[in-house]
Amino acid sequence: MPPKHNMSDYERERESFSWTDIYADADGNAPEELNIAHEVCDRHAENKEKVALYQVDEDGELTTMTFWELAEETSRFANVLEDLGIEQGDRVFSYMPRIPEHYVALVGTLKRGAVFGGINERFGPDGISYRLSDCDATAVVTTADNRDTVATALEDAPSVEHVIVVSDDGTGIRRGDVSYYGELETASREYEPASTGGEDDALLYYTSGTTGLAKGVLHKHRWVTGVAATQKYAADLREGDCYWSTGDLGWLTGPINTLGAWFWGTALFTYQGEFDPETWADLLDRFPISVLFSVPTAYRMLREHEEVLEGTSLDLRHALSIGEPLSAGVVEWGEETLGVTIHDTYGQTETGNMIINNYPSMEVRPGSMGKPLPGIEADVVDPQTGDPVEPGETGEIAQRGDYPCFFAEYWEKPDQTQDCFVDGPGGEWYLSGDLAHKDDDGYFWFEGRADDVIISSGYRIGPFEVESSLGEHDAVAEAAVVPKPHRERGNIVKAYVVPSERADPSEGLAEDIKTHVKEELSAHEYPREIEFREELPKTVTGKIRRTELQDDAEAEADD
Repeated sequence: MPPKHNMSDYERERESFSWTDIYADADGNAPEELNIAHEVCDRHAENKEKVALYQVDEDGELTTMTFWELAEETSRFANVLEDLGIEQGDRVFSYMPRIPEHYVALVGTLKRGAVFGGINERFGPDGISYRLSDCDATAVVTTADNRDTVATALEDAPSVEHVIVVSDDGTGIRRGDVSYYGELETASREYEPASTGGEDDALLYYTSGTTGLAKGVLHKHRWVTGVAATQKYAADLREGDCYWSTGDLGWLTGPINTLGAWFWGTALFTYQGEFDPETWADLLDRFPISVLFSVPTAYRMLREHEEVLEGTSLDLRHALSIGEPLSAGVVEWGEETLGVTIHDTYGQTETGNMIINNYPSMEVRPGSMGKPLPGIEADVVDPQTGDPVEPGETGEIAQRGDYPCFFAEYWEKPDQTQDCFVDGPGGEWYLSGDLAHKDDDGYFWFEGRADDVIISSGYRIGPFEVESSLGEHDAVAEAAVVPKPHRERGNIVKAYVVPSERADPSEGLAEDIKTHVKEELSAHEYPREIEFREELPKTVTGKIRRTELQDDAEAEADD
């Protein structure tokens, strides 16, 4: 009988793990000879029936693409890039929705040996132009609907020589543009992937820029073996899975789950539209999705509208989450309603991957991030000295930067790159800027960004624990807490709460919520003020913009 999970015992796997074994799963002499496009596409193309992508558009229409078709289309795209004079190492960016052509552009760019970067469609012209000009990008791939936005951005991005436009009927293509369909139709379907090795540049993705100017995070072709390990052990992908990673290719999470899954030949599912509880429930009902990877906001909203799941037939055997920590209540809801335990994961653009995870074969402690991926040394350290802190003590999440998917540098910013590291016992640590503690068994527990911690009457209060407690109140759909300046306490905890549809916001409800948190946590952690709002400000990745709420609280205190 085959093993129930790819990793049957975490501690045993961690002791015996070697990155050499993952490299051995690649085709050829990795990492010396390694091209991501070959590993995630061409080597799976011999079986012409093996599906790479199921894509559903906003009208509910399904497009299916096999690895054989993906190999042909990406070879055509690589030929188009070469004919345009785009060289190995040149930067090619996309600004597109989740359509099949986006996935072709991603893999085709890597096949050419150029560097791929994605920009999420929620960015406007300024965000686009900053990224393109910062790295002297050569080309942009976009759609007819997005062409005007790109045109405005290009006024401040003079390095861009080519705009490749996906247009069904030719509209939106401007003079001098390259027609995606027109050029691919006549391009050769044969292309030998560029001769690259593990240390050649592959991906350039920018941080969200919520705490300063966005930084370009450079990853090498060796990156694919790191993400392959996470998809094997944390996502637990296996033959026959249909994997819905809801992440957009405009953020690194999209390529992490897409290319990590395709490394193993797993079929990917994607939906073009944005989150809608009823639509998502219908997709989970219609298609045999066995592994779901999404963000806490989506799971929270499904819980808030769980009636849409009534009568659905789910094929899920595994679910994962990334972006912000999951509260214990959401995990418990997933077990009761989705029939699976939602496994929390943790990673950054710099780590290139989810490097601390909960694993199917390991006990899940709701609210915990889990434990480091085999092959990665991570700890909670004092950011000043690099010394690991004791269990239960707050410190900064840190890793050794010696694993394949760890970033190479911030694009042409050596000083900012070096500032991320601190010397410690045994060598350098990369400091994440995220606070956490470990328990006695080595589980990591997230406490917030270092600059999000609230200090009130001398107490250090992590926002996540308070927000988790708030989220377990029946009247709370979503919540965020920030410090509000206070004459006597320095700061107090203020909560911004989106009430559930069933709740009627009132002073009485606010007091009831305060009492709930006080009884569940402690007298110094509960929010002394609660403000009800219809929605919370979010970043383009769906994370709560606490800085904006904090500005509101400070302005209110000044009045």
